[in-house]
Amino acid sequence: MWRYWRVVDPRVAIVCTGLLIAFVSTSIHLIQISGDRYNINTWHPDTAKAAAARVAASHNTPNPSK
Repeated sequence: MWRYWRVVDPRVAIVCTGLLIAFVSTSIHLIQISGDRYNINTWHPDTAKAAAARVAASHNTPNPSK
């Protein structure tokens, strides 16, 4: 392992690791914020109400093919 640190500067490795963690966590949070698209925010009361209203609205619309 000591040979690895002779090739790679430890400061650069730590900074790059921190940037990678920041990028991954930001990506995860942005996916969570777009919960309607991925349907993962069902625990939030406002999202659950909106989803229930959307389902109720789709069941109450007349079907033009009948």
